[in-house]
This record gives sequence, structure tokens and C-alpha cells, in this order.
Amino acid sequence: MEQVTIPRMRTAPKIVAEIKALDPGSEVTEHYIRQLVKAGTVPVVWAGSKALINLDDVLTLLRLGTNRAEPAPCTVGGIRQINVKRGGVY
Repeated sequence: MEQVTIPRMRTAPKIVAEIKALDPGSEVTEHYIRQLVKAGTVPVVWAGSKALINLDDVLTLLRLGTNRAEPAPCTVGGIRQINVKRGGVY
């Protein structure tokens, strides 16, 4: 018979507690985990108003890393802003 593994679903505070138990010097915060949920970076199962996150998905994400998004240039109506200082080049 095949062994079925149950996903380790946790709330954001418990995810951080599990990571701290594995690595006491970890800098991962609840805010970071919540931002991952908000951005849709990690899948979430909602139980009422409680977000349940798969701990293994978060650990995989931390191991593989994420791409840093390039900031979009500031344009207004198709014209980009040029920073110029009076009396000289900025």
C-alpha cells in the first residue's frame, strides 16, 4: 500500500516558529510570509479567515529563492522624468 503524506499546513506565525526551530538565527518574519501569501507566491488554503500555508512549499521557496522585480520607470503620460538640479547636472 502506498504511503500518503499529509501536507504540513500552518498559519504564518506557526510557519515562522517552525523555521526558527530549524534555524534559530533565521531572519524570516511573519510579515514576509504574509507578503508571500498576498502576492500569491505560495498557494494558500483558506479556512474561514485563516490562511493555511504548506510549510514544505515555503521551505522550497526559501531554498530556491525568488526573482527580484525590476522597478518600473516612472512615466506620466508617456513622458519620463529627468532629474535636473538647478545650476548643474543632477
